[in-house]
Amino acid sequence: MLPQHLRLRERRDFKRVYTRGQTVALPCLVLYWRKSAGCGPRIGFSVSKKLGGAVTRNRLKRRCRAIAWELLPFCLPGCDQIFVARPAALEADHGRLKAEMARALTLAAQHRGKGGPSKTGKAFKEGDKP
Repeated sequence: MLPQHLRLRERRDFKRVYTRGQTVALPCLVLYWRKSAGCGPRIGFSVSKKLGGAVTRNRLKRRCRAIAWELLPFCLPGCDQIFVARPAALEADHGRLKAEMARALTLAAQHRGKGGPSKTGKAFKEGDKP
């Protein structure tokens, strides 16, 4: 389980990452990230009501938190990160979800340090060249 001090929980923090951060979009999830003042990574999760009821959404967030704990060494240090689930995440097994989260973190690490958010507002997609 992901420790409390590594979780992103405040609405203002989520809003700051959404509005000023960068994104990587994959079939099962979207990763938003932004540099933060802290030294360690903070990770948040978002699952829309469009994906199901509270039980379904909370189950998916628990699965993502468990995978984030496994991938913690690969998380972006000094960054706030938000994983937003897409409908395909409901159907994905543990292996696929873990692979997509790892891929998103890898793409984010490649794009990190190349300036602020995209001026066009478009997210990086899988297959884009850095």
